[in-house]
Amino acid sequence: MNRRFFLQALTATTVLANHSASALLLSGSGDMIMAIFPGTAAADIDSRTFTDLTHPMTSAIAAKTSKKVYAESYRSFPLIENVIDNNHADVLFVPPTLAVHAMQHGYEPVVRVKEFLSGVMVKRKGETVKRIAMTSSDSWPGLMGRQVVAEHKLGPASMIETVKNQEAITYLLDRGVVQAGAFITVHANRLIATGKYEAWYPLTSTPGFTVLVHNKLAAKYGSAITQTMLSLPAPAIDGLQTLIPSAIKQFVPCSKQDYAALAKALEAALPA
Repeated sequence: MNRRFFLQALTATTVLANHSASALLLSGSGDMIMAIFPGTAAADIDSRTFTDLTHPMTSAIAAKTSKKVYAESYRSFPLIENVIDNNHADVLFVPPTLAVHAMQHGYEPVVRVKEFLSGVMVKRKGETVKRIAMTSSDSWPGLMGRQVVAEHKLGPASMIETVKNQEAITYLLDRGVVQAGAFITVHANRLIATGKYEAWYPLTSTPGFTVLVHNKLAAKYGSAITQTMLSLPAPAIDGLQTLIPSAIKQFVPCSKQDYAALAKALEAALPA
């Protein structure tokens, strides 16, 4: 479909990816790109649903900044990290590990979800733990899980089975391939409720999903985006909550200092 016709026909302010190179405020085009990484625990969501869920937020930002705002979904760490490294997004809405990465590549945090991220290392009841499954250290539960392994001297890095997402951890646990796994709280609670698993070690809580603005745009648009996110209407919050598995009820201002402990954890992370 012709891009010009598509944009003219589109009533929402959100579109999918593939337009970053030609529709980037940083490049002087006048349009604002917001890259979103829902997280490894997020369910697969098709493009139409993604548009519907993010439209209330991007509409609010567009109204406040007087810019067209296009949201792009990324479901792989290499893809979103490439966007961040090459400054192919004006605004980011990403998990905290990616927020720390973005701060090293020209992005400034402006607001974060008020609720801190929390998680639990879960184990099979009555079994000795020889293998632990977790996502890569790029992800929050994978990073904090490795921190638990190191701090409590649970074993060598070789005991860690790195998998794609939380569902893969559950799969390996259910089949006895591993005896423990690192989960965000909502997934851990589901497993514990079955009676087959028990909480083993808590993961250290940290700031959660974060909105960042490229520092070249922060002076002009940072305040407007911050004000918008702090006063998002209920439909916008509901859409984000459906998209992202972590609790999202309210946003609060933030700064780089909020992520200092997380940055140290990333530096000290066991191999992925």
